[in-house]
Amino acid sequence: MASAPPGPHAGASAQFFRLLQDEYPKMQGLTGGWLLYKAAGGQGKRRLIMIPPDSHGYTGTLIRSVTGSGRNTLFIVPLQHEFDVNPLPPDAIEFISMPKAQCQTCKVSFPLQILALHVQECMDSQSAAEDIEACQSEVQIVSVTAPPVHRDTETSIEEKVPCPICFFKFTPQFLEIHASRCGERGAEDHRIAETTSMSLDNGEEQIKSVDDVLDTICQRVDVEKRFNIQISRTNIVERGLLQWQRQKKNSPTATLKVTFFGEAGVDTGALRKEFLTEMMAGIEGRFFEGPQHQRSPRYSLTDFDSGLYRTVGEILAVSLAQGGPAPAFFSPWSYSYLCSGQINPTVLNSDAVADVQLRALIEQVELSTEHSIEGLSDEICNCGYTGVISVRNKESIVRAIILHAVLRLQPMLEQLREGLQLYDLLLLIRKYPDICQPLFVPGEDVKVNAEFVMASIIPQLSDKGTTRHQVELEMINFIQDLLYEAEAEDHEEDEDGPRSITPARFLQWITGQGHIPLLPSEKKDFAVMLRFNHDCSADFGHHSICYPIVSACTKTIALPVRHMRSYVEFKKVMMEAFHLGQEFNNV
Repeated sequence: MASAPPGPHAGASAQFFRLLQDEYPKMQGLTGGWLLYKAAGGQGKRRLIMIPPDSHGYTGTLIRSVTGSGRNTLFIVPLQHEFDVNPLPPDAIEFISMPKAQCQTCKVSFPLQILALHVQECMDSQSAAEDIEACQSEVQIVSVTAPPVHRDTETSIEEKVPCPICFFKFTPQFLEIHASRCGERGAEDHRIAETTSMSLDNGEEQIKSVDDVLDTICQRVDVEKRFNIQISRTNIVERGLLQWQRQKKNSPTATLKVTFFGEAGVDTGALRKEFLTEMMAGIEGRFFEGPQHQRSPRYSLTDFDSGLYRTVGEILAVSLAQGGPAPAFFSPWSYSYLCSGQINPTVLNSDAVADVQLRALIEQVELSTEHSIEGLSDEICNCGYTGVISVRNKESIVRAIILHAVLRLQPMLEQLREGLQLYDLLLLIRKYPDICQPLFVPGEDVKVNAEFVMASIIPQLSDKGTTRHQVELEMINFIQDLLYEAEAEDHEEDEDGPRSITPARFLQWITGQGHIPLLPSEKKDFAVMLRFNHDCSADFGHHSICYPIVSACTKTIALPVRHMRSYVEFKKVMMEAFHLGQEFNNV
């Protein structure tokens, strides 16, 4: 496309060319033609793709079609000449319409965007003249968005660091300010560039705690898009996995929105957390095996061929980034593999074997005699052991069984790692394995208990001294007694019957989540509002029974005080409400 459009550009294309000349004055002297290019990638490594003009040149319609929502950055690339990329003086024509202010040190007027970079260096310089010269060589202003160009001729007073977006170099104190404005990037590219920069000016790392990791991946969620899951409450895990894999148009990097068939609930966060809570519990039992909270992936070629372990990895990442529970059930050796992609022999022992048959084989070998060990020859050989099968070689035989059990799980772990690449979580795990470990490997007990639930409850009490106030305090005592009773009984889930109440399930019933909040933004604001309805007759007329009203979106429960005068009545009404009110309906 020529820089001075001929006949076909007399229409929309000519108007588009004039707008570019007005916006970027450097194009007025450009000869030799130019073309538009579009960036195909991000994170500082972009491959530019040419946008061919149509038969009438570049028009507004063509530009809209290639930029989609308008968030893509287009690059103007000269064909035979180069743009002058020397720093512009403060009085350049490109800055004529920008608001300006005078530097109090050197008394020179600068556009505000440049002044933000100029002030600090001007104050640190020895004289006003040196300040101006240093700023003009340090600050790189390019009026036309051009492809990344490395400049070896620029001078600096101190070592410069390249911007991860445009590759121009700046002193460390200016880099953060520049990067926030660089290239007019889209919101997603901007977030990625900021969160993947792991160094401060003093060289200390930003990621210092689990909260920093969670904040980082939470910022990478694309809140402008939706990843919709519509399922029924029947067989949530299998249906959830199936619907997750069926999503083709949207990526799980978008905000997860969940809808349960036949329910009127609109997902403002509570349904998503409920879905993730159920999925995480189901995934642990469905795809992992071994001692409780020390799980290893279950060997299943069917699930591997279906790509389900990759889907599981994506769900784990989404759960961490969007307010779900942490997958803190991995065994140390499997987490070590997630970090490095290699098996670490130093963390392998008989506890690393989760397969029931192989664990039984290890026990048989350890208890065997010279005579009985011969009967295990076929099983031992199937595990890859090629030495002499005898009691003297028990240790080597057990080690061979452990290695066999671990090595055959590598394909499943590799698929998990692929799924964990969501939000670049895998990169964080690899770079900060010790910091991320509490999210995957059980450490201190962070299970929801009665004490945590009671500490989260904020009751809306009537005035002190009133009869209602005394009744409301009694209701709070009833809740406390119910939770501590459930915690002491430590019920086992009955697969054929209704689930028993526990502090975690009580919390999930009210808020949608059965875990202690992980995201720092949710920790400080987490609370359960407890209200008391003393006048349910005025609301519902004459009736014999009504139940608590739960709003998971607002984390609120309202108790019908009239039907809960004694602890026996309270417990009866609460248990019926809990078992009958799991769905998001107002019955």
